[in-house]
Amino acid sequence: MTRAKPEAAAKRERWERERAAAVAKILDMLSREHCTAPEMAKATKTEPNTLNGYLRYMQKTLRKVRIATPPGIRPALWELGADPSLPSEDEVLDRLIAPKRGIHKAVQIGIPRDPLVAALFGPANQEHKEAA
Repeated sequence: MTRAKPEAAAKRERWERERAAAVAKILDMLSREHCTAPEMAKATKTEPNTLNGYLRYMQKTLRKVRIATPPGIRPALWELGADPSLPSEDEVLDRLIAPKRGIHKAVQIGIPRDPLVAALFGPANQEHKEAA
């Protein structure tokens, strides 16, 4: 088993601090008015590609920003708020888990019925009746 180098951990921690500071600055800017990505890049002093990564992180993971303009209009205006077109976390989990689950007809397993329950309600019935 290999251990992470201390330099790598320090670099990751520094990167996370920079991202958190940029996210806070972007949220502050968007709370005042709609902004484009170039305006935010200039204000946060980050590269456009880095800012794009921050915006996608805020849009898809944090769910705090969304694009305000219709598709195709560039540069896009960004605003605060969750993107309604994105699936919720539950829907994403359902897509991952649901296909793996098999759906089977309910059957009674071979557990003997309790004598008291059998005396009160009768023997177990193997037939399955749908609720009306």
